[in-house]
Amino acid sequence: MSRLKTAVRLKLLETMFLSREGDRREGILFRQGQGWFQISSMGHEALIALSLHLRSSDYLFPHYRDRCLVMGRGVTTGELARVFYAKRDSSSGGRQLPGHFSSRKHNICSLGSPTGSNLLPACGAAWGMVLDGKDDVVMACVGDSGMRQGEFYEAYAFAVERNLPVIFVVEDNEYGISTCTTQSNPLRNGLFDMKRILQVNGRDIDDLHEASAKAIKQARSGHGPMVLWCELDRLGSHSSSDDHRIYRSAENLELIQSRDPVTVLARQLIEEKHLSEAKWEAMQETLTRQVEADYMEAAASNDPKPEDALEQLLGEPHGGLGDTMNQGCSDWRILDAVNETFRQALDQNRRYVFFGEDICDPMGGVFKLTNGLSTKYPDRVFNSPLAEATIVGVACGLAAYGYRPVFELQFIDLWVRPGTSW
Repeated sequence: MSRLKTAVRLKLLETMFLSREGDRREGILFRQGQGWFQISSMGHEALIALSLHLRSSDYLFPHYRDRCLVMGRGVTTGELARVFYAKRDSSSGGRQLPGHFSSRKHNICSLGSPTGSNLLPACGAAWGMVLDGKDDVVMACVGDSGMRQGEFYEAYAFAVERNLPVIFVVEDNEYGISTCTTQSNPLRNGLFDMKRILQVNGRDIDDLHEASAKAIKQARSGHGPMVLWCELDRLGSHSSSDDHRIYRSAENLELIQSRDPVTVLARQLIEEKHLSEAKWEAMQETLTRQVEADYMEAAASNDPKPEDALEQLLGEPHGGLGDTMNQGCSDWRILDAVNETFRQALDQNRRYVFFGEDICDPMGGVFKLTNGLSTKYPDRVFNSPLAEATIVGVACGLAAYGYRPVFELQFIDLWVRPGTSW
């Protein structure tokens, strides 16, 4: 295994400590009543190495413990501090909790609170890259516990089916809040084609750098998705609402602290004479002051205004299709008008993509709304699997990437109330 250059290792150590100190600062501020919630990334810092092979045009759909990884993409401590305080000029305008990382500038898509809900939108963005003929990739991160969500399996299946350039990063710290995931872990239960799995020590930047190079190269070269399985440790409690000393033994806590990726990397550099004890202490003092200043500045910035609550809810309006009235249209049914509108949209804008259950010919949709579209536009009209989360999630990702998805769920009224009849 090749080692990263010393200058790179020192720079990564600096950012890893910045991330760690930001976590520590937020924990203090929370206990002082200056924040509403805090979720720690301590132990996941080495994942910053995954950012080294990503281009600026690649997309990241992060996990809520990916503070250091998003910093590797260019997000600053000051920006994260404004998210912690839910400030008006934060990435979400004060709408999101800490750990819900996002940055339009760095192609980091906002995380939803339900675990695993970022994975299908990640596939949507990756599909957009394929439709555009680009060799960009999407990195989508999830915890080992979150992998038991159905969205993971739908996303994995769709990525394999469509040969999408997605790297699924599994952050396996063996815990879902207080529950040990060893027995429920799908990798240990043999659910995967191991040809698509790369297992890696997620505590080591060199291992992560080498493994991610392989995974990203495969995805970028058109060979489909990979799962990068990172074994690491959650060094803190699940969140500010949890105390892991209740359910983890003192021996276990001592063991994981001995594998702290920040401490281990610093010790390696010192032992290799690339860093002195004095310089390491000075670096920590400087970075600690920087983090403190960033959080003080963020605390003094503007809070959201109630009248701004609906801002950013809708995008800028686009020009319509114009006057598309045709001779004889007075004899049309509603579905004829809808079908013609779809045809004209596909004619006039290549960013429209249709995807849904039974929408392709010869069926043309169970209500014939899409009749004829797949015959005329086979590159942009597709049948979907019978998987509603896939349809909605992929649509969200395609839209975020810049397409205009028109996705059909077919029926929304199949559920019948008890005591009623069809």
